[in-house]
Amino acid sequence: MTVSLASRLGVALLVITATLAGGMSGCSSDGTKDSGYRPKNPFAKNDRNQPSGGRPAVTEQELKLEADKLYRVARGALEASDFTEATVRYDLLMDRYPFTEYATQAELEKIYVLNRDFKPDEALTAADRFLREHPRHARADYVQYLKGIIQAERDKGLADSLPIDPSRKDVGNLRKAYDEFSLLIQKYPNSRYNEDARARMMDLRNRVADNEMHVVDFYTRRGAWLAAAKRAEQVIAQYPGAPATLRALKTLEHSYRALGLTQEAEDAARTLAA
Repeated sequence: MTVSLASRLGVALLVITATLAGGMSGCSSDGTKDSGYRPKNPFAKNDRNQPSGGRPAVTEQELKLEADKLYRVARGALEASDFTEATVRYDLLMDRYPFTEYATQAELEKIYVLNRDFKPDEALTAADRFLREHPRHARADYVQYLKGIIQAERDKGLADSLPIDPSRKDVGNLRKAYDEFSLLIQKYPNSRYNEDARARMMDLRNRVADNEMHVVDFYTRRGAWLAAAKRAEQVIAQYPGAPATLRALKTLEHSYRALGLTQEAEDAARTLAA
């Protein structure tokens, strides 16, 4: 049977209409996407929360489980004293899950790890960054306390076993440690670490004062009485209560007598006797 041109056009029109209808099935009558459509973020790299290729979005609970698993691996490395591996895992945790409590905890524990791994400069940098980004964190006082520990212990090691004249040792880091502990007590008056910090400050004061007295002794051995007297006066003024101040008073009296300053020598003797 012969099919007319009109009939063939009618069939084609029906096919086109059906195709368009199928293509518009995901649109509402007003031309907008339906409520199930979620456009991808064009600025995000590997946006795991966006559905792609039929892959379901990663839920917040799944992200938390993944972060928890990675944190446990990092903490295990820390407890095993594998500080290099712990640092790598903490960095990975902070990079993958930056806005979770696990990332904040990783920042905190990494400071300790870097110090144990004999990287004091990196540890101090990490501590400063943590305090800058989390000034009200519940463990901020611990980070400040740890800064004092790092400064106080950073010069320990091989140099302590070498026969180096104490007067030649640099006590700059001991002074910095003293300042860090002092800042802890000022900023966090109720911190649980303050009692230990005060004890450490007394020890640091005594060590610095002893170092200063080695310098005083250096001058006295050479008969530089004026230089010895001035340095002894500084020890007495700057480190009151330190055992070295008794030696400083004796040296001060002896230096004054050598300089012919009898009255000053008598004053130093009375102070020493008191």
